[in-house]
Amino acid sequence: MNGTPRQITVSLGISKRFTVEHIEELYSGIRLACEIYGVDLVGGDTSASHQGLVISITCIGDAPEDKVVYRNGARDTDLICVSGDLGAAYMGLQLLEREKVASAGRKDFEPEFGGKEYIIERQLKPEARKDIIAELAEAGVKPTAMMDVSDGLSSELIHICRQSDCGCRIYEDRIPIDYQTAMMAEELNMNLVTAALNGGEDYELLFTVPLTDHEKVEKMPGVRVIGYITKPELGCAMITRDDTEIPLRAQGWNPLAES
Repeated sequence: MNGTPRQITVSLGISKRFTVEHIEELYSGIRLACEIYGVDLVGGDTSASHQGLVISITCIGDAPEDKVVYRNGARDTDLICVSGDLGAAYMGLQLLEREKVASAGRKDFEPEFGGKEYIIERQLKPEARKDIIAELAEAGVKPTAMMDVSDGLSSELIHICRQSDCGCRIYEDRIPIDYQTAMMAEELNMNLVTAALNGGEDYELLFTVPLTDHEKVEKMPGVRVIGYITKPELGCAMITRDDTEIPLRAQGWNPLAES
């Protein structure tokens, strides 16, 4: 929402499977994150859990009233931008799951993570893009709509378009993808673009800006322009490398769907 995080609360549900040392290790990681992002841990509840561990974190932030960005402000001809790269977290998950299956029943198993450290980290330790908010402010750019890519690029774009009453076009060859992500997709014989569109958990920022800000966002090193907003009757689609239009579908994680 173009704001600055200030505080977090952490609530835990803990089962007897976990020791005090486990919880201390968890909080050491939380403390490190607080130091990195400049936020304060100000409270939260702790209760018993019948099984497993439940973690609920609430982040509290602020922004000047005229700088707050919602999902419903995108307009026809706005540029669609995304930070970082996409699909890496999903590929990291596929790698971890593959190695877990391979390790079953083998005490001396050594996972094959060499040369794939980036995608593993993207799955296990995603980074909040507070730096992009600062870059936008420094460049004098206020997005017209914004959200994070948690459920997949397709899902998030459709959310913005529905709430802004518009359509969109994105270009396959403009979607930012890391080399390790591409190599992992090839190794697992998976569709790379599908992973980038629907994998989710990248936690990059997806936002739209007025066409007049094109030069400003093009100069931002962590941002890529991937398409543009259209009139609602044109719908949401991706233009492939061979100039074919493919409708975007929300195939990412839906927390409200029936299991």
